[in-house]
Amino acid sequence: MRAIFISDAHLRHPQDQNYQNLLNFLEQQQGNLDALFLLGDIFEFWIGYRSIVFSEHLPLLCRLQQLSDNGCQLFYVEGNHDFNLGSFFTDTLKCTVIPDQQIVTLGKQKIFICHGDLANPQAKSYRLMRAFLRSSFLKFLSKIVPPGPTWRFGNFLCDLSRKKKHHHYDPSPVVIPYAKRSLALGADSFVCGHFHYPLRTCIDEGQVVVLGDWIKQFSYLEMVDGDYELKTLSASSASDSTTVVEH
Repeated sequence: MRAIFISDAHLRHPQDQNYQNLLNFLEQQQGNLDALFLLGDIFEFWIGYRSIVFSEHLPLLCRLQQLSDNGCQLFYVEGNHDFNLGSFFTDTLKCTVIPDQQIVTLGKQKIFICHGDLANPQAKSYRLMRAFLRSSFLKFLSKIVPPGPTWRFGNFLCDLSRKKKHHHYDPSPVVIPYAKRSLALGADSFVCGHFHYPLRTCIDEGQVVVLGDWIKQFSYLEMVDGDYELKTLSASSASDSTTVVEH
């Protein structure tokens, strides 16, 4: 059993380097991957329509289709930039879409997967905004507002977010208590993204992994027959080098 976990690519334009790196990386996995876990914010912006996808994301969707056709199971945990994924993922890609979090079984391993944006219980204003973005009202709007204006408005909001200074920091004080509660539900391991800070540690309850981003770090987790390795992909080649923050 071989699985790969990726998060926080924030893909926008197919010509961008991180977009091309992901396409090339997934191409190399064809026929050699049992499961692919996308743990949120893979796209800079996505909201699902019933029969329409944004053209900028077609190259990645085609790669995912190829993986699915070759027997790779696809799992997508919605993030704070990509939500209400819609029927294209579930019906066309045969992808398991997870709105919040879930325990999945791979071989003998039970893994708690989530994006990670719900780890901080003090982020009440964010939680309210998150609930609104996933509300029935927003889903209704997505059915009546054409995709063009939705795309422009969504990217406008993302541009505003990019202008803010985001300091990437060790998320252990927030993640570890959340992982303890999650592992207590019956999982052996906990994996999330969101923090753009690669981390791997073991606690009494099990193993905890936080993925880095696929923007500059090109971070991913590889699991082979129950053994985990947190890696990064070189931006200039397909050669791997392990960069792990151990605690």
